[in-house]
Amino acid sequence: MPELIKSFAWDAFVLFFYAQVVGLDGLLLGLALAIILVFDAVADPYIGALSDRMDRAPLGRRHTLMAAAVVPFAVGIAMVFRVPGGLEQWQIFAWLLGFGLLARVGISFWTVPAYAMGGELTRESGERNIVAVMRNLGNQLAILTVPWAAFAWFFVPGGGFSKPQLNPAPYPDFGLFIAGAGAALMVVGLIGTRARMRTVEQLDRSIASEAPETLLQLFRRLVAAIRITPNVGRLLLVALLVLFTNSVVNQLTLHLATYFWQLDGSWTPRLLIAGVLGSMVAMFLAPAWMKLVGTRAAMISGLAVFFVVQAGAVLLPLFGLSPPPATAAIGAFVFAFRVLGGLAYGLYVVPFNTVTYDIGDEHEANTGKPQQGLVASFMFIGLQVGSGLVALFAGSFLGIIDFPVGLPVDQMPQDKVRALAWFFTGLILVAGTAMAWLVGRFDVSAEKQARIRANLARLRAIDAQPEEVKPAPAP
Repeated sequence: MPELIKSFAWDAFVLFFYAQVVGLDGLLLGLALAIILVFDAVADPYIGALSDRMDRAPLGRRHTLMAAAVVPFAVGIAMVFRVPGGLEQWQIFAWLLGFGLLARVGISFWTVPAYAMGGELTRESGERNIVAVMRNLGNQLAILTVPWAAFAWFFVPGGGFSKPQLNPAPYPDFGLFIAGAGAALMVVGLIGTRARMRTVEQLDRSIASEAPETLLQLFRRLVAAIRITPNVGRLLLVALLVLFTNSVVNQLTLHLATYFWQLDGSWTPRLLIAGVLGSMVAMFLAPAWMKLVGTRAAMISGLAVFFVVQAGAVLLPLFGLSPPPATAAIGAFVFAFRVLGGLAYGLYVVPFNTVTYDIGDEHEANTGKPQQGLVASFMFIGLQVGSGLVALFAGSFLGIIDFPVGLPVDQMPQDKVRALAWFFTGLILVAGTAMAWLVGRFDVSAEKQARIRANLARLRAIDAQPEEVKPAPAP
């Protein structure tokens, strides 16, 4: 839940805030966001590998790093939205880069161990589906509050701005709200899972303490993991494309809502929560859908519908096949498309989370060591790189087309707005086609996972035996 609150606030507001409110040059903005997210991606496997090795840490291998993440994240995300006035372009760049790194890398010390922990709380397939559903339902409930609170408490009409999100005054308090909400949920998550994980870590095989790995060693582990367990490589690429697509939608929604669809103050927050509403419904439907069509088919069908409706919400207005902009009808039109897209995405993401846990088990069976932390970190490499690429592309594109800053909505050149809409659609279609093809190549049959779980149960039974009665290793 904390990760989703951060991600929603970051994706929905940071690009728009720095581009259209602060006025940071698009190329510098894209560069800063890309550096932040790629650095975060590089740190994730180190965090995952470190967490896998911290059996003797004061709060255990997962909770020690999770507890250390709370303060850096809260300080970083609050300061991202509190840019001092009078700064030069490179000073704004440095401000975003420094506090953005603190926020993003800080919360990774929470997210990577927390995600790995989800695969350790239970090994049973049905319970893992429930964990995946509850994780995603909690995420959706958490981020549902962000746009509602943003436009109910902070971005309200007034101040001489035609769209409240163009007003710089509310952003510092909004940043404090995100910091407080995220930190509070991190503390709740720590307390709520501590007892169960203490039991799990006492029963599970421990990993001998080793010196921290260098980045080169971690890269070699990634290459080795992909060679040993090819599904790890597929997971990495799918994760990259998933967040690439989501970031296209999330990071450019405020631009499209403000200048393309020209939504009023009531429809903009509804649009931001539309996908969440659809995803919440999907959380209850996904287990039955997976059982009916299988894990891989559930993922592919969800992705196909998601990409079609996300592209359609922009393509149909471009061709004049939707209600006109700046009307209640266009708000309802886009809202309906986003709800359907959220439903489709939810039908994809639940089986994807289950597959992530299963691949962690597969890699553990192949290597003989607990690997949920490492596999989770590899997944987050894809997530961070995907988001970083979108930030780089979107910021650079705004700079290349010289998208104006500070103009009233009715004075914004329509050729610039339509160029941005076509840019959005092109990214969606390219990423969607690649992801649907890649998901179809996952080797995640129920029979294979049953064999893996049986093998892991046998290994754990051997590890539980006293040293003197354990079978001798094969010569």
